[in-house]
Amino acid sequence: MRKLYYLLFFISCSVSAQIELKIDHISFLDSIPTERKFTINYHIENLTDKEVSFFLYTKTLTPNLRASQSKTIIYKIYEETDLLDIEDVFNNKKREAFIKKLEEAKTQKEKDSLLSIFFKKEMNMDYQAMINKDEKEQLKHEKDLVLNSIISLKPKEKILYTKTLNWDKTRYYKILDNEYYINEDKLHFIELSINLDKVGYNYNLESEEFEKITSQMNFVQGTFTSKKMEINFKE
Repeated sequence: MRKLYYLLFFISCSVSAQIELKIDHISFLDSIPTERKFTINYHIENLTDKEVSFFLYTKTLTPNLRASQSKTIIYKIYEETDLLDIEDVFNNKKREAFIKKLEEAKTQKEKDSLLSIFFKKEMNMDYQAMINKDEKEQLKHEKDLVLNSIISLKPKEKILYTKTLNWDKTRYYKILDNEYYINEDKLHFIELSINLDKVGYNYNLESEEFEKITSQMNFVQGTFTSKKMEINFKE
């Protein structure tokens, strides 16, 4: 029994030591009185002596509240040791204003115009080209997204990322029956995590192609979490 325990412990440690997700530095700038721009520098590193691969969409950071089965990098905000499970601390008022404009749009042309601006600015995607694709083109687009999400790291290789997030200095949030307030007198921290898995990526690929890709590459699976780093929500 003891041998089995040590074997399971060794396997667990080996898996967790494959990938490191780490926040390197956070800076901020109050460009205008009502907005603070955070620049977050972080990296993903292969800690092993062999090449590893995994599926991950790296263009966006997703708040924990919307992170169920997320294939992106997830962030959590803490006040001291308490999790502030807020849907979106960043770009809150801008998103609310966008949704309101979308709801008030009287024609489909107005809606398409708003969506085109949003997709271009927030996701660097061409909305019109996306909706004009026929079924065959759409399937190819979804397949390309999956193939482009494959990240391979050579032994000890590190990939650096920089993400800019805007906080409009909103402090009070209400989500259903839960109320949150970002207290300027307390310390706050941000934590990043990734859930690496192969489930869900096979839907957009032929089964033979998916099996060939995942069997030939050393695919990493598991959850990896960074250490918390202080983020400044003080005035």
